[in-house]
Amino acid sequence: MESDNLRRIVVDRPFLNDHDIIDVTSHDSEIMDTMKRKVKSHCKSKVDNPGKAAKTFFLNLFPLLAWLPKYDVKGWLLADVISGVTVGVMQIPQGMSYALLAGQHPIYGLYNAFFPVLLYSILGTSRHVSMGSFAITSLMLGSAVSTLVPDPQFTNSTTNSSMEQVAWEAVYDERIMLGTAGGFLTGIFLLGLSLLNLGSIVIYLSDPMISGFTCGAAAHVFVSQLKGLFGVKVGSYSGPLNIVWVIRDVVIALTTLDDFGKTRTASTVVISCICIIFLLSVKEVNERFKKKLPLGIPVPGEIIVVILGTGISYAVNLEDRYNVKIIGEIPSGLPVPTPPPVDKFSTIIGHAIPIAIVGYSVAVSIAKIFANNFGYKIRPNQELVAFGASNLVSSFFFCFPAFPSMSRSCVQVDSGGKTQLVGIISAIMMLLVLLVIGPLFRTIPTACLAAIIAVAIKGMLRKARDFKPHWRTSKLDGTVWMVTCLGTIFLDVVYGLVVGVSFSLLCVVFRTQFVGSQVLSQYQNSEIYTKCSSHKHTNCTAPQIVRFNGPLYFANKDKLFCSLVGASGLNPAIEIPKRENEGKKKKCETNKALEVDEAGDQSCNNQENDNEIEMDKADEKPSCIIIDCSLMSFIDSVGLKFLKKVVADYRSLDVTIVFANLCSDVILTLERGEFYEKFMNDISFVSIADAVAWWRSWSSKQNEQLSTTRL
Repeated sequence: MESDNLRRIVVDRPFLNDHDIIDVTSHDSEIMDTMKRKVKSHCKSKVDNPGKAAKTFFLNLFPLLAWLPKYDVKGWLLADVISGVTVGVMQIPQGMSYALLAGQHPIYGLYNAFFPVLLYSILGTSRHVSMGSFAITSLMLGSAVSTLVPDPQFTNSTTNSSMEQVAWEAVYDERIMLGTAGGFLTGIFLLGLSLLNLGSIVIYLSDPMISGFTCGAAAHVFVSQLKGLFGVKVGSYSGPLNIVWVIRDVVIALTTLDDFGKTRTASTVVISCICIIFLLSVKEVNERFKKKLPLGIPVPGEIIVVILGTGISYAVNLEDRYNVKIIGEIPSGLPVPTPPPVDKFSTIIGHAIPIAIVGYSVAVSIAKIFANNFGYKIRPNQELVAFGASNLVSSFFFCFPAFPSMSRSCVQVDSGGKTQLVGIISAIMMLLVLLVIGPLFRTIPTACLAAIIAVAIKGMLRKARDFKPHWRTSKLDGTVWMVTCLGTIFLDVVYGLVVGVSFSLLCVVFRTQFVGSQVLSQYQNSEIYTKCSSHKHTNCTAPQIVRFNGPLYFANKDKLFCSLVGASGLNPAIEIPKRENEGKKKKCETNKALEVDEAGDQSCNNQENDNEIEMDKADEKPSCIIIDCSLMSFIDSVGLKFLKKVVADYRSLDVTIVFANLCSDVILTLERGEFYEKFMNDISFVSIADAVAWWRSWSSKQNEQLSTTRL
């Protein structure tokens, strides 16, 4: 018995409306006072202590100044050095591979692995992302520059490699101008967003949309490497169905080879297959025996492929004997700073902005994942500064847009990286490569780099697995994934991004516009009200309780109206004109002495019969409807106007509408719209139980007054 009493809740208080506990009139002043107080406090702190304000500003702008003095040399240095060397080794093949994916000469990929990495290590707030070339943004740039500056056209039987080399150098010279212009505009765009404090822009890119876009982009990346894997020449395409045209060209090229072309293709396919099999095997070993590897460092399969491919190509002379395409001369040293070409801005700006949005969104998503795993926070707005400044400054050194790569970031984490020092060490390694080692890679076959890209996107293609859980959780989320993925595959990457974002935002509208409602009933004679199993109410004197499952605004007000019609059994648009006709009928009855024609008399009789039927129905209608607004986050001006009309209309039909569980923002909107002035305070209550208690009290008083009147 004692335990049963401990489980009981006893509430004994008068019913409360919202105005009993909320001073709505002071809400505006509280908000303004709070804003004024915060602004005044912020300005006062800057004026009173300008030195501290300047220090805080520079520490926020340059996170390196904050974490470097606190660096744990004994605990972190060895791990960061090992991780930096590992990531630096990985940057070499990925930089060259993704440069080709971006339509650039491989040397520019090595530049991308140095300048942006060094700058991000100084400005970035994430300890674990690996800056450099990124597959998706490289593909987006490659699609743009390949259209603006197409590949040089040769037949598959062309044997003059020196002529090809000269033609490709001319193309690369043109494309890098577009690439640097794109990098400059990407940096300007991101820095502009940071000035507007729009680091949270990524909230508009949902996880299903990003996953579907990544999977679709991965399909483009893989198809773009078919020509390198098979050693054939295909055209450059962009726009809708470009992936189909590339596959078509590859098939045509493979079916129309002459003897010399067959030799070249066969040699290239053998190289590609060996590299792919080796890389997949190494990845499998790294995944299965991650904990057993020395110091936890994964086997660097990509750099092994680059070294062996370069050595074998040089020893066997693959270019001359089998006409296998190699990357060619790689200059040593650092480039001389050169301003990006201003005349290219108008040409590439339409591609630079989507690249900036995609790169930043994916980068921040990756950074947040690692930050949550390791217990620290990133600052999205500072990330805008870091990515913007990295791309802007690097564009003066022939770098195309750079962002973190998921694969490199995972390697950095797996190899034990602790801080941004990993990026600095990786950049130092790349500096050695650029100054000394770079020219040694001139004989590496492009098939090796194509194989590295094909295997690297394995994780991106695995995003296809995300569709099933998204679909199981929410059909709309699954549809967003599918629409974005298919749009990216068949409409091109930029169009796919636009389609994905547009459809995601449209789904938000769907979720708020097509909201449902529920009829609630009392649970076991308590103050709790839950969903009814049936929408029918048996007690006509008891209030009907309806919960509206969303905000009230211009697009979904009709949904609430339908819910009220269903709960009350009355449609004001129909009932009010009928009541007016009843009044006209009564006037007709009081003037029976007047002469009316037979048709008019019959009309009055028909109206009388209809009135008797409607009065019978009126006896069955509830006299009060309580709207549970616990899920109503806001009301717009159209929704407010609708509420005023619908409450007034139902009152004219002797049905009282009251509200429960209104949030403070909705109450403020009603107060500003003079809703309470029109309908008084006893129209909104702090809970459903309070609204029911008020209605019972009010009904009791009305019945007592009616009884007194009759007596």
